[in-house]
Amino acid sequence: MTDGMEFPRHVFDSLGADPVAWEDRIGGAIRVVEKSPPGGPITIMTSGASLMPTDSGERVELAVEVLDGQQGAARIALGIVCDDIATNRRVPPTGAPWRNSEPFLAGTRISAIMVSPSRWGASFDEVRSDDGTLIGHVRTLRMLTDAEAAFASAQGWDALVAAAGSVDALLDVTRDDSVSAPGLAGNAPVFLSKLHAEHPPRWVTFTGRDLQSVTGLESEAYMNDSSNHEVWSVDSFLARFPWVSGFVREAKPGQTAMFTDASGAYVLEAD
Repeated sequence: MTDGMEFPRHVFDSLGADPVAWEDRIGGAIRVVEKSPPGGPITIMTSGASLMPTDSGERVELAVEVLDGQQGAARIALGIVCDDIATNRRVPPTGAPWRNSEPFLAGTRISAIMVSPSRWGASFDEVRSDDGTLIGHVRTLRMLTDAEAAFASAQGWDALVAAAGSVDALLDVTRDDSVSAPGLAGNAPVFLSKLHAEHPPRWVTFTGRDLQSVTGLESEAYMNDSSNHEVWSVDSFLARFPWVSGFVREAKPGQTAMFTDASGAYVLEAD
C-alpha cells in the first residue's frame, strides 16, 4: 500500500542528512535539494522527477555527487536528464553512458553522463513502500569525460573506478581524463563490402556497437546485394588497415570518418 509520499520521504530521509532546498527549480516544477552526508561528498538530488511519466512506467529521482563549489555542474547534469525524461519519456539506463560530441560544462572535458550504482547501496538506490514493495529508484548520475565514458562503455563502471583509483577521483569536473579511451573491443564486428579486398576504406562509421566501412566505389545495386558484404573483427580490420586505428580509438557513436590516404588523417563527416 502506498500513500504517494514515498519518494519525497526517501529524498528527505536518505543519507542521514537534512536536505537544503534550492530556490531554482528544474523546469519550474522539479525541486533540487542539497545534502551533506557524513562520510560522503555533497549530493544534489531531485524531488519531483518521479512524477514525470515514462513509457516503461519506471519512477526515478536523480542524484549527483560533487565537490563543494561545483554544485552548478550537478544542476546542469540533472537538468539534461530531467529534460530527456520529460521529452522522450525514458529513464537513463544504468551502465550505458550518454556521450555528447562536445563538453556540456564550459571549460571542462565533461561530455558524458552515466548512471551507476551509488556508493551507499540499496538503502539509497531503492525506493520502497512501508510494506517493503519496490516502487522506484534513485539513479546516481556520473559526469564523465569522453575517454572515461568510452572506457566504462567497454569495460563497465567498476573497471572505470578501479582504473581511476577510486570513485572520488571521478568527482572533480575540472579533471583531465582519468583513463585512456580503450576503443572498440578487438572482437567487435566490422561490417564492410568485399571491395575492401582490393581497395582501402574511405568512409568508416562507428555506430556505438560496431564499425561500418565502405570504399566509396560501391554502387547502390552493389550495396543492395547481401552477398557483397562481409563481417570482420576489429582486430582483423585494423591489421589490414592500421591507419584507421586513430579514429577507432577516439570515435564517438554516430561519427563517420573520411580517409583519403593511408596517413591516418581523417575528416569527420557532417551529420
